Amino acid sequence: MEYKIIIADDEADTREGIVSRIDWKSLGYSQAIEAENGQDALEKAELEKVDVVLTDIKMPFMDGLEMSRRLALLCPGVKVVVLSGFDEFEYAQEAIRLNVVEYVLKPVNVAELSEVLRRVKDILDGEINQKRNIEGLRESYRMALPLMRERFLTELMWGAVPGSQIEAQVAKFGLEMKEGDVRVVVAFECEKNPKAAPVVSWELVPLSIKQLVEERLERRCRHEVFISSSAIIAVTAWDNPDPIAELASVADDICAWCAKALNVTVTAGIGRSRRKLDEIHESFQEARSALEYKVVAGGGKAIYIQDMEMLKISQAAFGAREEESLLYAIKFGGDRAIINCIDELLEKAKELGGWQRKAHILSLLSVLCRIVEKHGLEEATDEDLGSFMASIGDFGEGTRERLCRICLKLGASLSAQRETVPKFLVEKAKVFIAEHFSDRDLSVERVCEHLHVSSSYFSTIFRHETGESYVKHLTGLRMAKAVELLGQSGMKTYEVARLSGYDEPNYFSYVFKKWFGVSPTRYRSGS
Repeated sequence: MEYKIIIADDEADTREGIVSRIDWKSLGYSQAIEAENGQDALEKAELEKVDVVLTDIKMPFMDGLEMSRRLALLCPGVKVVVLSGFDEFEYAQEAIRLNVVEYVLKPVNVAELSEVLRRVKDILDGEINQKRNIEGLRESYRMALPLMRERFLTELMWGAVPGSQIEAQVAKFGLEMKEGDVRVVVAFECEKNPKAAPVVSWELVPLSIKQLVEERLERRCRHEVFISSSAIIAVTAWDNPDPIAELASVADDICAWCAKALNVTVTAGIGRSRRKLDEIHESFQEARSALEYKVVAGGGKAIYIQDMEMLKISQAAFGAREEESLLYAIKFGGDRAIINCIDELLEKAKELGGWQRKAHILSLLSVLCRIVEKHGLEEATDEDLGSFMASIGDFGEGTRERLCRICLKLGASLSAQRETVPKFLVEKAKVFIAEHFSDRDLSVERVCEHLHVSSSYFSTIFRHETGESYVKHLTGLRMAKAVELLGQSGMKTYEVARLSGYDEPNYFSYVFKKWFGVSPTRYRSGS
């Protein structure tokens, strides 16, 4: 297996020397990616999904240790190797604290660096092989949680445990939950890769994913992970009042790792946070709903329900199979699928007696009313739905036509809403960025906090709607402002930098030259 690597050093000769003199293929790496400083490396590491970063410590704009600190949050699985000409003990101490896997003093020769890279590859291979260790997985399977404990967790997710009993049961089983935590449920759903078989037997795949989830969540939050009939469920408990962005990043990393190490496609559905123990099942139901959206958002990544549905918190979930099939058809099926679903449900109703038939139709109406309330579609169907409810006792020829008309309107409204929400969010983001671009601390995390969406979802829809990344859009606004200010006589370059969103004049000059091809001074003089 080949791994991706970035070489981060502000000295071009050093970077080019390492890139040209190392035999990357023989060491198990693809051709190295170059980065001029820590900020550049950070952006490329996130974009390219690299495995290893080889970095100098002393670089302009963002040094290697700060880059490593941020990289640990954005891409927790990446291995960092530090190259430094500084042998002060505090640098080594800080590197160890940041889980840097190798610390090498300059100058370094080809043989020494090659040996370091072999050791790093062995670490990466070992992590993958550990996930593939069938005997280890079988032993972990035998040591899994007792049946009663997992049964309780399953019933808790489905809202089947009386509220008065939850706290006592949590204490009985010693679960990592306590009153006051912010709790979020994540559901991991795995599918076989049609192009390649999984590297372990299929029955062991869920256990391998469970182990990986526990490993990635360790030291980040309290958690309980268990395997259900259709998914791997993680109940996470946080001190952080808003943990969604961090959890989404971890879930994305898990999905990517499963594709790479196990040859399986894993999608993570994330519910919204809850504080009360008796509301955990609501976050679970939202996580399951988020997984449904892989038909439009794509699988193999984390999907946060709030990104997909701009809705109020629901107080209940649907449990019957018929209700689930109708809800899915309206959300994603199109006109033909909706009509076929209604025909099947009404065919079942014909087999029932009077009151049972009415109860059956009422259960369908209950689903429709929940969809209307949940997605704010009152105006689209209020008249038809109200009229139908008034005549519920009359199960005649017009029943099918009325139900079809109502459901088709709901389906069309939800489809339009899915197309409108990303555009609305991006326009709202552009306004916020335009108002705050001069703030040097403006980050994608701050924009996402303002929008109440995850950073991975925002980055995807922003690029789709605008054709450019968030960083490029922000830089464009700052450069436009810089050009405007440079045209004003008497304003110093450092003043232009500060008003354009850069607290470091040298970094401003670096970005400006990269953007326009000339320095701010030469741009102003017209030469």
